[in-house]
Amino acid sequence: MHTLMKHAVPDVEQLREQFRVFLRTKMYRNTQERFRVLERVAELDRHFTADELYVYMNTRGDKISRATVYSTLDLLTRCNILVKHRFQGDSATYELAARKPNHDHLICRDCGHMIEFQESALLALQDAIAERYGMRALRHSLQIFAQCRDQEHCAHRRHGEDSTTSDD
Repeated sequence: MHTLMKHAVPDVEQLREQFRVFLRTKMYRNTQERFRVLERVAELDRHFTADELYVYMNTRGDKISRATVYSTLDLLTRCNILVKHRFQGDSATYELAARKPNHDHLICRDCGHMIEFQESALLALQDAIAERYGMRALRHSLQIFAQCRDQEHCAHRRHGEDSTTSDD
């Protein structure tokens, strides 16, 4: 059985406490800027890049450096508040782990349209494989690159691009 993903509303105070504990345990400073990045991340209901977050924060009057955004995203990933993906190209894409349970991505190689889904058979397979090797599965990451079926009339297709080229 598969389902399309619904987005949960994150508990920002719980995320703040998780981050606070991580920073203290790893002996990093608890700075106002780091927590401001966390708060802005919690506002986003989509995947985002570091540069998109930087622009988002600056358009809202947050005076923060690009370096602080990048380094804080790294810390938020290391403490499991964010999940980092590399879908296409070189830019890392992030999403809030608390917003969605373990899920997978189906991505059109040509236009970038993305569908998030959860497949119970994949979750069962993840558990069975981990068990076979004496481990307990925590999460997995799967990206399926495909093409929209109706290439000529795809509503998501970027205009003027040739769908026969491949980055693979």
